[in-house]
Amino acid sequence: MVSIFDADLVKDHFIITDNGRRALIDTGCPFIINDENKQSKPMGELYLNDARRNVDPTIDEFRGLEYFAQRKVLFDYRKAVVVIADQGDEVDPVHPVAEFPISGLPIRIVFSVVIDGVSHKLIFDTGASIANYLTESIAKTGTSCGTVEDFHPQKGKYTVNLFSLPVEVGGETVDIPFGVQPADIDRDVQMSGAVGVIGVGLYKNFQVLVDLPNKRLVLGRY
Repeated sequence: MVSIFDADLVKDHFIITDNGRRALIDTGCPFIINDENKQSKPMGELYLNDARRNVDPTIDEFRGLEYFAQRKVLFDYRKAVVVIADQGDEVDPVHPVAEFPISGLPIRIVFSVVIDGVSHKLIFDTGASIANYLTESIAKTGTSCGTVEDFHPQKGKYTVNLFSLPVEVGGETVDIPFGVQPADIDRDVQMSGAVGVIGVGLYKNFQVLVDLPNKRLVLGRY
């Protein structure tokens, strides 16, 4: 079955209503978290309360990779649409330009991309809706392009210095701003074998298909 959802883009997070539940789609979260199970999930209550406080107080559920283990999900930011398909159903970007194998499952979506001429592993995280991140030594090789205020359940709100870096996708080069990853988050990211996190930098520029059953991430031109 293929289901098409109109998404509310709240602070550029994808929020859908599915069977009466307001679900924030977060590919950086390994779990499904809601009021029924938040006590049994690692930091479940913290993450759910933080999303309600900083994104939308009406959120019923964090919908992470646990939900998509046997499903495909297509994010179309420009149309504000999320398409969710069962494993055997066909769904792809309209104009695919690049496909990446993914690793790190079931905890993270890790893929390799060329940034400023060098291949690096990043985590795809739709929860990174305000800023993308790189470890400091890589981020600061870019061109300074301002600041934003971001938040994290374990850090609260904080200011992020941004640096623009060229990212190669399917023969194209897209300039994407990255923030300097806070040290404690950086340690966690590097334990996943990655050097950074990207969310909004991908889905604002491309349709993004996450196909966990086939371990692939596909980008399509808008």
